[in-house]
Order: sequence, then C-alpha cells, then structure tokens
Amino acid sequence: MTSDPMTSDNTIVAVDLMVEHHNTDEVVRALDPVSLTVEGGTSVAVMGPSGCGKSTLLGLLAGLALPTAGTVTIGDNAVSELDEPRRVQFRRHKLGMVYQADNLLPHLTVEENVGLQLAICDGETTADAPREVAEVLERLGIGELASRLPDQLSGGQRQRASVARAIIHRPSVVLADEPTGALDGRSAQVVIELLVEAQGKIGATLVLVTHDPAIAAHLDRTVELRRPARAQEPANAG
Repeated sequence: MTSDPMTSDNTIVAVDLMVEHHNTDEVVRALDPVSLTVEGGTSVAVMGPSGCGKSTLLGLLAGLALPTAGTVTIGDNAVSELDEPRRVQFRRHKLGMVYQADNLLPHLTVEENVGLQLAICDGETTADAPREVAEVLERLGIGELASRLPDQLSGGQRQRASVARAIIHRPSVVLADEPTGALDGRSAQVVIELLVEAQGKIGATLVLVTHDPAIAAHLDRTVELRRPARAQEPANAG
C-alpha cells in the first residue's frame, strides 16, 4: 500500500481565509485572515489558544463549511468554490478524516467499520477489499482485533481503527482534529507515530490540529494561529 507522494495533486493552498458570523447587532469573527501553503506529501501541525479557529480552519480545508472570504485549493480542486454535492464527492474520494472522538459505528466490527469506508469510496466492495483492510489493520497493530466491536477496545485501539478508516482509500489529504486529545500520554504517542507513518506510506498531505507540543513535534512544521480580534459592528448598528 505504499505510493509515491502526490505533490501537485495534494498541495494545499489557503489564501486569506476568514470566517465571520453575523448576529443581529454584531459580527463575531471565528477566524482571522489566514494564508497557508502545505506542500504535497508534507505534514503541518496547527496550534494556538482556545478559540483561535483551529477546528474552523480544518473544516474549511475539508469543505465542511465555506469561508466568509478567501479561497481553499487542494491540487486542482478549488474546494471553496465547489457546490455542496461536489464538496461531498471531493471529501469522499480525496480526504481522510480523524477526530478526537473515533466515531466508529458501534454495531460494526473494526474490519467492517474500515471496510465500509472503502466501499463508500469505491462505490462497491471489491474482491481485494478484505485483504486491503487486513493489511492496514495489521500495520497499525490491531490485526488481531478485526472482529471486535468498538466497545470491546481501549481508547488507543479505537483511535488506531479510526486512523485505519481514514487511510484505507489512500486519500490525497488527511485532516486530523485533536486525534490524541482523549488519550493518555503513551497511547497518544503510539497513535501519532502510526498516523505519521501511514501518511508517509501513502504520500498524503497531513494537517493536524493539536494543543500538545509533543504531538506537534512529530510533524514537519508547526503553524500558530492567534485568537481573532473582535470584529467591527455592522455599519447600520444602532
């Protein structure tokens, strides 16, 4: 499952991204203007104080939300200009997502959770799918847990399963939002090491939000966000 870095296909370019929420009598800024370039196949940790817009930025990169201003381009895809159906297709085929909560389906086994992701991306279950799932689980050290349900796993094991689900379809980009935030120190180190190793093997670009400098140190570089300044009130506010 090793591939060469996709470079131009998965370089992330965010230009002057800003998010503002307009209430009745004020404008609340969730993200100050941010410009960011992440070369294909490299990794970046996004850090900053609570409320600085780290998760907001990740959501914009994923096309889960649209910016008030600015653009997001991943490879040849102008993500911020796609309509919702095309953003869904983009996420399905090009992105892998890892969150602090593993979000595994509780009634499916580990191998079924990971295999479902592959089926969603391929549109059907191929004959090679069981082998591909088994290989990924084995590499992440949970091959022997394939037939277990999520509630039969430890927190670290569940998060390894979520990493497997995020990379099984060989995405161009992996986005991770505090993926080790709910884990103890040892489990966090294991998960981040496995995630960075997996990212390197498939040649994906990795953007990871964290508050932990020890986790950020595993990535190629770190970007610091600042807490947004208070936005101006609307001109017609009384």
